[in-house]
Amino acid sequence: MRSPANMLTISHQYGSAGSRIARELGRRLGWAVWEKEIVRQIASQYKVSEEYIDAKDERVDSFIERMVGLFGMGGFESAYEVPPPLWLNDAQLVRMTKGIVEDVAKQGRAIIVGRGGNHILAKHPTTVHVFLLAPLSVRIERVMQAEGLNHSAAEHRVAAMDKLRADYVHTFYHSDWRESHTYNLVIDTGTWNEEHTIGMIQWALEHTA
Repeated sequence: MRSPANMLTISHQYGSAGSRIARELGRRLGWAVWEKEIVRQIASQYKVSEEYIDAKDERVDSFIERMVGLFGMGGFESAYEVPPPLWLNDAQLVRMTKGIVEDVAKQGRAIIVGRGGNHILAKHPTTVHVFLLAPLSVRIERVMQAEGLNHSAAEHRVAAMDKLRADYVHTFYHSDWRESHTYNLVIDTGTWNEEHTIGMIQWALEHTA
């Protein structure tokens, strides 16, 4: 018999309320939520500024960004007071993230938000993997309200963030971010509100034994 689920990964389209749902679910379950906490852990462990890690998090550097970083010609790295270590490339950052997620899973009772968590813990037997999506129009409206953007800016941000996440998963886990077979549960938060979504995820966690 399979043991009850004690880990949850939530992947989500930008604007699908994934972060809010993860936080509220963590509060109700009494589980730790690992999202920006992963950034803080890496920054603390490797003595790198949180801003630098955050700028690279779930992103794949372009060729120009790599060359700028290599030759010290500016770019987003120059905006931060603490210079990044030369060895901290995308692949290394992913390995750090993978190590943190695996350590968290050993303790259990935690929610991993994004970062390819469903791939890192694909073989972890007591984990439920969830993907949250919503129609583009709904996501744009949410981003407009949450971030104070006009329609055009919100649309651009949604598209850009989705692409960053898709590229990240494709590059490091060789998978389509939206492939339903990599998840146990896919929920449209445009159809189901946050309360209903939380309820469905809780039901899934309780019925995996």
